[in-house]
Amino acid sequence: MINDSRPRPIRTAALVVSAVGAVVTWLVSSGILDVGQGDAVQGLIAAVVLVLSAFGVPLLAEPKVTPLSDPMDSRGRLLAPVRESDL
Repeated sequence: MINDSRPRPIRTAALVVSAVGAVVTWLVSSGILDVGQGDAVQGLIAAVVLVLSAFGVPLLAEPKVTPLSDPMDSRGRLLAPVRESDL
């Protein structure tokens, strides 16, 4: 069984970006922002996502995931593969 309490930094980042984009779309459709302002905000979001994908993911998220080539826990102990019979 998958433990859903573990950190999922990439999923969290994707949810935040999607939520911000949805809020901007709602603000434009509600008339709070005009189309030009909405496009500018979406462009800013795209620029931030580009910078974060270039620098943020490798610096922040990569240390939190387990590499398949050398799986170890935070104490440096090797992780054993799970057999289907253990599930």
